[in-house]
Amino acid sequence: MAIALIALLLVEVLLLLFWAPFFFRSGIALFNQRVAASPAELSQLSLGGLDHDLPIEKLLRLVFHALPDGSVAFRESFEPHFGSRYFPLMRGQLVIDKRRREVRVIGRCSWFALILSLLVVPIILVRPMAWPMLVCPLIFYMGYRIQRRRYANVVESVRARLRSEFPRRFIDQ
Repeated sequence: MAIALIALLLVEVLLLLFWAPFFFRSGIALFNQRVAASPAELSQLSLGGLDHDLPIEKLLRLVFHALPDGSVAFRESFEPHFGSRYFPLMRGQLVIDKRRREVRVIGRCSWFALILSLLVVPIILVRPMAWPMLVCPLIFYMGYRIQRRRYANVVESVRARLRSEFPRRFIDQ
């Protein structure tokens, strides 16, 4: 069982590292925020360089990558970092939906965190000495709270881009 969990963690890290499009498009959405916009605003919107619009934090910076379907994936950077750390529970995707006139910021759950959280109780029932593993869901919850705040910053950056990149002359008409 431990080998399977380690293998799952390694596969997930490789999919994140290589920006696998299917990995960022599929999974359980833990965070799903919609930003309404007019068709003109959506046509003017550029999501490039969004990482520079985010507030500077002591945590790992978020990195963004354009996917082939036109959406933008994002995750924590893998660069060395000596500040505060947390378990990255989500990977993100920005989807421009012109039909619904919105930009969606989606945070999908980590496979490893989900599987480990589901297996904690059965593992403890089989191996009572593994009771310290009960701290894992608490650690994942704290990571989720941190990432939810960071993803809300991405939503605010998208809103700011929609306001700033849309020419005022179109709003006044």
